[in-house]
Amino acid sequence: MYLEAHADIYLEAYPSEIDWHAIFGNPSQPLLVDIGSGNGLFIFKMAARHNDKNFLGLEINKKLVQHCLNSHYGLKNRHFIATNATSTFRSIVSSYPGELVLVSIQCPNPDFNKPEHRWRMLQRSLIEAITDLLKTGGKVFLQSDVEAVAVRTREQILMYGNGNLAILEDDFKVDRGGWLEENPFGIRSDWEQHVIDRGGPMYRLMILKIK
Repeated sequence: MYLEAHADIYLEAYPSEIDWHAIFGNPSQPLLVDIGSGNGLFIFKMAARHNDKNFLGLEINKKLVQHCLNSHYGLKNRHFIATNATSTFRSIVSSYPGELVLVSIQCPNPDFNKPEHRWRMLQRSLIEAITDLLKTGGKVFLQSDVEAVAVRTREQILMYGNGNLAILEDDFKVDRGGWLEENPFGIRSDWEQHVIDRGGPMYRLMILKIK
């Protein structure tokens, strides 16, 4: 089938040359990237709401990516790539014709028992790549269900953002710890929904690129 052939192209190792015109109907639209996109629920719902933007999921699990590619056949403002975003984010996103306006990193690797494993993808090289490629005024949305992980991530973002990133609080309701009380998009990832359903807390943060 065409679908299977099309999907297999984007299960190759990256970096590689990407034909954005084949992926998106209009590759000049603003781009939103979800790192660790899982089963794609967040991207599917966001893309359905915002057809004036393109959405790209980067997920290391090839089976999940294959499922997402099969599920979104014919929809031209969302796509998924099987890759390790820590090492390929810069090469993939730098080739995109439009502007990068949002990066989201939401509770990656929720199946790991040790909290320190959950954010192992957020290394200095990835933070620097996001900072370099994000447009001024663009945002990074971070959330975790483990407070210690969220705190450490906030520290890393500010440290490796080289003064270009700042915590954005003015537009949102925040608790005493400085975390956003609600998901600012009104759309939850599958793991976030799982945590909320069991009565657990979420620690959310919105970062703004100021220069």
